[in-house]
Amino acid sequence: MEQYTLFAKVYDEMMDNIPYEEWEQYLLKLLMYHGVKPCASITELGCGTGRMSMLLQEDGFNITGIDISDDMLLVAEDKKYSEKYCKDNMLTPITYINADMRDFTLNDKQDAVVSLCDSMNYLLTEEDLFETMESARKALKEEGIFIFDLKTEFFFKEILGSRTFHEKRRHYSYVWKNYYDESSRIHEYRLNFKFKEGREWREHAELHRQHPFTADEIKRAALRAGFTGGAAYDAFTFDKPRKGSERIYIVLFNRLK
Repeated sequence: MEQYTLFAKVYDEMMDNIPYEEWEQYLLKLLMYHGVKPCASITELGCGTGRMSMLLQEDGFNITGIDISDDMLLVAEDKKYSEKYCKDNMLTPITYINADMRDFTLNDKQDAVVSLCDSMNYLLTEEDLFETMESARKALKEEGIFIFDLKTEFFFKEILGSRTFHEKRRHYSYVWKNYYDESSRIHEYRLNFKFKEGREWREHAELHRQHPFTADEIKRAALRAGFTGGAAYDAFTFDKPRKGSERIYIVLFNRLK
């Protein structure tokens, strides 16, 4: 069952509770704290419909967005700023690329690679994590950084657990069922929704699977990928992760040894 296909049509509206502007402000603090300068080149992995990419573009960064879902990228392209708007406002147009974050290449080296909104949790094995980190490191300039967030096992077990969410709006409705398997450490959520397209109502179902990573798994994959150091933060702070952290941010350094 494919992910983010017809879901892309209602994704932005369903996720209208996410404070993207606040998340971007925290990302800016991390970028500046770790030496990324204004007007830097940044690639976002798992860029989805482009909301974070566009915020970063507005702040003057040169942005490339990568996503594995054609449907999400079509939405992103539809709302991308026009060439004239970018020229008038001295912005560089966003380049969107359809690719797997585990295996991508770029023509130009980047000052930073970022991945937010738990896109990295869709990697289900340590090998997937390593391959993504290795692709990111190869895309970076010397002294470049890789920043990504992750939902924690605490979040999957204690916050989502087996909860079910549902909502009905004017032109769509959905039922969102969660389940976390502690033995496999895989979280599944089944999304069933109906949406109106013209005069017709369509039904669609998607199965999403996510996985939390331990500190040891992250460190092992990062070192194997060639990163020379890193830092971990409790989300939206500069504090160390806690036992009850729901989301963490990782910063990896591509510094000369």
